[in-house]
Amino acid sequence: MNDFRTKYKNIQIRLLAFWDKRDNKNTLVISTSGFIKKTSKVPQKEINRAISIMKKYFEEN
Repeated sequence: MNDFRTKYKNIQIRLLAFWDKRDNKNTLVISTSGFIKKTSKVPQKEINRAISIMKKYFEEN
């Protein structure tokens, strides 16, 4: 799991994402969620949610 950070009007925004590298030619980047960051750590709830989405993605594809 990786995160992307950006700032908009002094608001910290995080996007959690993972890579699908099963295709030997292309890598697909899939964002699982985005949230406004209020603390220095990514909330465990957001990490758990992203992992759950990633597992479901790989089970169904």
